[in-house]
Amino acid sequence: MSRNNGFTLIEISVVLFIIGMFVFIAVPRLQDATDYKVKSASRRIITTVRYLYNEAAFKRKIFRLMFDLDEGEYWVEELRGNEFLVVNDPVMDRRKLPSGVFFKDVITERTYGSTLEERSEFILFLPTGFVEPAVIYLETEGGDIYTLETKPYTGGVRVYDEFVELLLIK
Repeated sequence: MSRNNGFTLIEISVVLFIIGMFVFIAVPRLQDATDYKVKSASRRIITTVRYLYNEAAFKRKIFRLMFDLDEGEYWVEELRGNEFLVVNDPVMDRRKLPSGVFFKDVITERTYGSTLEERSEFILFLPTGFVEPAVIYLETEGGDIYTLETKPYTGGVRVYDEFVELLLIK
């Protein structure tokens, strides 16, 4: 009695069907995880901007939100005397973007239309209830871009789930 040591067409079809179902279920979930990460990063930045807007007006101090575009980090500094110093406050600690989310760019009136040698930027928060107009671009590994736009007189942030080229008026 001789037995073939191969797979039948039905067995191969069943395996391909199972792999197809796995891909059909798993791939959207991976995209959802990346989408969740970029939305979470956006919410954290928005919360920081609103908090700093209120802190600057309430405490009558000047703050700046610093961005290290290469490292994907941001933190808060306060003007003390003639220099900016890192704020020692758990709410304003240095934060890192989640894995798979990056700063594509941060544009302010100071940097609009110019090329920076170093990849760091900041947004100013003044005690008069003013946040510097800025646009923050977050990008995912998949190339999706979120645009965050600060609102100077309210401290709010408008979020677009796509790349939007916004003009900052000088």
